Amino acid sequence: MKIEDSLVTKTYYERKFLQGDLEDHPIRQLGELYVKEQKKEMSDLSYIRFAQGEVYFHNSDFEAAIFKWENIHNELEPWAKKNMADAYFELELLDTAEDIYKSITTDSLVLNTEIALQLFTLYLEQNKYEEADQMIKNAVAIHPDYQNVTELACAFFEERKDWNSAVELAVKEAARTKAPEWFKKLHTFIEDGQTVSFGPSHFVPILYLAQKVDVSIFEQLMEALWEKHREKEEDFLLWITEATIILLDPDIPSNHHWKSLPLLMEDSFRQLLSGRYYLSELTDIMPNLLRAWMKLGNRAEGTFAATAVLAWNDVFAGHMDEKTVQAAQGSLSQTAGVEPLIKDSSALAKSIQGWAGSRNLNLHPRFEWSLNKLTDLQSRRIIVAGKSASEKTSFIHLMLNQGNGDFMGSPIPVMYQDGEKTQLQLISNEGITTVTNSSEWMEFEHRRDALMKYTARYPFLHDHHTAVIEYPDKDIFSNSEHFHDYVRMSDALLFVLNSAEPFSAEECEFLLKVKEKIPLCPIHFVLKKDNLLSTEKMEELSKRIHQYFPESGLITYSPDGNDVQQQQGLARFMEDHFSGNPNVRLRTGNMLFFIRGIIKHLLEQQAKIEDDLHQSIQHDEDLLARLKGAVNQLYDIEEEKTKTIQNAYKSLKDELRKDLLQTIPKLIKESADILREDSDFGSIHLKLNEEMNKRIDEYVQYTVHPTYISSLQDWISFSEKELNRAQELLIEWSDSLNDLMGQDRLRLECDFQILADWQRDADRMTGIIQIDKENILLKRTPAQVLLKSAGKIFGVIPANQTIMYNRYKSFIENEDFTETAESIADKFFRQFELLEKAIPRDISLFFREPFAVLKKSAEFYQEQADHNTAMLDEMKSHPEMFRDPVKLFEVRLRQMEWLQFQAKDEKYVH
Repeated sequence: MKIEDSLVTKTYYERKFLQGDLEDHPIRQLGELYVKEQKKEMSDLSYIRFAQGEVYFHNSDFEAAIFKWENIHNELEPWAKKNMADAYFELELLDTAEDIYKSITTDSLVLNTEIALQLFTLYLEQNKYEEADQMIKNAVAIHPDYQNVTELACAFFEERKDWNSAVELAVKEAARTKAPEWFKKLHTFIEDGQTVSFGPSHFVPILYLAQKVDVSIFEQLMEALWEKHREKEEDFLLWITEATIILLDPDIPSNHHWKSLPLLMEDSFRQLLSGRYYLSELTDIMPNLLRAWMKLGNRAEGTFAATAVLAWNDVFAGHMDEKTVQAAQGSLSQTAGVEPLIKDSSALAKSIQGWAGSRNLNLHPRFEWSLNKLTDLQSRRIIVAGKSASEKTSFIHLMLNQGNGDFMGSPIPVMYQDGEKTQLQLISNEGITTVTNSSEWMEFEHRRDALMKYTARYPFLHDHHTAVIEYPDKDIFSNSEHFHDYVRMSDALLFVLNSAEPFSAEECEFLLKVKEKIPLCPIHFVLKKDNLLSTEKMEELSKRIHQYFPESGLITYSPDGNDVQQQQGLARFMEDHFSGNPNVRLRTGNMLFFIRGIIKHLLEQQAKIEDDLHQSIQHDEDLLARLKGAVNQLYDIEEEKTKTIQNAYKSLKDELRKDLLQTIPKLIKESADILREDSDFGSIHLKLNEEMNKRIDEYVQYTVHPTYISSLQDWISFSEKELNRAQELLIEWSDSLNDLMGQDRLRLECDFQILADWQRDADRMTGIIQIDKENILLKRTPAQVLLKSAGKIFGVIPANQTIMYNRYKSFIENEDFTETAESIADKFFRQFELLEKAIPRDISLFFREPFAVLKKSAEFYQEQADHNTAMLDEMKSHPEMFRDPVKLFEVRLRQMEWLQFQAKDEKYVH
């Protein structure tokens, strides 16, 4: 054991003094040595004191240990201080321990490491995690080989979820020790997603080192990083750049059996061609990726890599170096064909459809429908064609077991398929339309781009899992490309020969072109029996057919024959030539053809898209202007209707008020008729006041109030007419706007509930009106005071009765009671103030829904116009945003075409 090891474990006393002699207790032995040393002339007790302190420490006598270590002043002094700090630590005097640890100065790596570890533990006890973090990092920096210090640090970082520190430690230790376990620890961190904060270039040095340590570990690290970086689109391209530079390094072996990297490069190739990237981003990246893929791929994977190289070179000539292209050609010539690519073709089609859909691009629905049909391997389609319309139609009658058909002989292709529900659909470049009546069919029957799909109960088709496409005879020879498109939708061609001249030169030449274009498509023949057609002629015809089409079958039929027998014969023919699943290689080739058609359509569509966007923006802006104008007009209408209806209410109110102000003073004055010369003028003012209020109340209850209710009904009727006129105008607006929108989008319906609310309020007002009595003659005006005081003074004197009578009568008849009339009018109308004040709010509620609909529609068209404007601006300023993804789709298509047609006996015909 090294002396520093004994100092660390506090066993210096055993190494220095006891030397394994444990018969006596160390305290006794060291005590005897102490006494012996003390007796010397030149004694040095420091070493024995140091050793005694260790023994006291091990026996938990920490104070005695500290006492011994305080007096050490030789080379052991730093260790003595450290031991003193350990003792204070054990005594839980942590601050003192920390101060002592920090005061120690030494050149010893071991002691400095021990101090750092002790401070690390001390800080953990105090939950000082930042200080603990610094101490464990110090320990690793000072002496990384010391007693599992790196493992302790890594465990601490993991527990604290300090993944950056843990990852950095793993990288440094892997580089320092080249130990596989540290590379594996780094791999675990990557797989668990703990390296997300590190950029793609961060691990390049350690990857170079990993391949020198263990190629399998290198591949695992590359795979883990590849998977993580592909999840972050912004990092993925940079990672591909770094990764391919590493893989193309000469030190990376090409003959190693790579398990995951070739497949990752294949997936990345697809991802880069998914429409999310521009060519400018891939120009420098793709060649290296393809070269690395070629380098690492085995025989099967090399086929995909080679076809990817050739496809990229086909579409972007000059991007690949000639040496790599030649290597790809050589690799491809030595490999066998791959499995059919129908799933990959379908995935590519969906990628294109998804990309186009996200940009509101119009794909040919007929092409999309054809692609979907081609992926269905549970059913087949047979196209039936021929120059003779009658013979072709009679054969289809036989096949469908129907004497007639509504659409047989149609000028456009018709597909008959079995189904429980009878349905007729038109599939065209504009979409799929269900046709419900013959007049609609007449509109579509001359569409050159259309296919009619007719579904009904067809037992023969059901039994053979087959649909039949009848191709019109008119332009079969003159428009062969159109015909070829429909052949590519089919699994076989049944050609009905012209019985007048069966398998003529014209028919033969035409079918040879079909075979040249679509070599995998089976061609079989149908011939109507004729009395003049002898057995010898049939044999000769069969020989001529097999000379050009050796695998073709020939079936005959007779319009006048036994349908049951002929159906049986046709069933046998189907079993002989169409048993089993459809030809997947044929389906794949046809899918690739339609995908190429979609790509071509997209490339041609850019100018049309820009024009459509411009028109759409103009249309949206016109609609937006109309909608905003409608909102402003509606504000004017609301204001106008509010004013009109308020004025109407004010008019009836003013008229009633005028009547009140005119009538009430008269009623008050007429109340003087109750005066008599013999009246008690001491209290007559009370009787007069009572009479006046009584007459006013009767007038209000039985004249004014009924008049008001009647006028209110008239006002409600008037308001209803006004509001109906507004609703009619809004209906005209919605019809006009819906015509412009091309859909029944707007419904500007007002809330007529307010009329019901007004009517309800009017109904509530039909009861008795309560109006407080007025103190008409009890007010303290000078004349009234005079009358009342005079009444008290003279009322008892009979000679003065006449005077008082005349004075009262004169006072009442000449007094101005306008103020009283105003007060009564105010009280009367106060009961109806809520109705009057609510008119603006109610009319606002009436128009609330039309406002909301118009504003929401305006927001929609504003957003749509803004979106289309931004898209148009981007297309004009960045034409690559449209062109590049389509060209990259073409690379993927071209690769599958290379894969599909790589066999020497197959001809690339697209």
